[in-house]
Amino acid sequence: MSDWVTDYYADVDALRLEPFVARHAEDAVVVFGNQPPTVGIAAIRDAFEGFWAMIGGMRHEVHHRWDENDGKTAILEVTTHYTTRGGAHVPLPCVSILDRDDAGKVTSLRIHIDLAPLFAAMETESREAATIS
Repeated sequence: MSDWVTDYYADVDALRLEPFVARHAEDAVVVFGNQPPTVGIAAIRDAFEGFWAMIGGMRHEVHHRWDENDGKTAILEVTTHYTTRGGAHVPLPCVSILDRDDAGKVTSLRIHIDLAPLFAAMETESREAATIS
């Protein structure tokens, strides 16, 4: 059975940028890790387009989900399985909190994750590629 959170993450895991962005309210706020808030659809598009261009793929494995606020808020505990452009698999624990408005648009996404292991794997691949060249 499909619902708004499942559909949302289907777009994320498939790296479908425009359908993902369209799921957000015009003034949506995204906080990703320890980065400053990203506000508004244009900024969200730019941020995710840039990040998704750096990785080879991703998949969210949901361990727990809590729905609050009459289903307008979802809290997820997941393992995000990243794949680097070089093919390395980097699983990272993550908790995300999503809020949506009465129209069903996401107004807030807070992603609590430490991406340092992903960036370290990407740096290792970059160094290895440089030594081969």
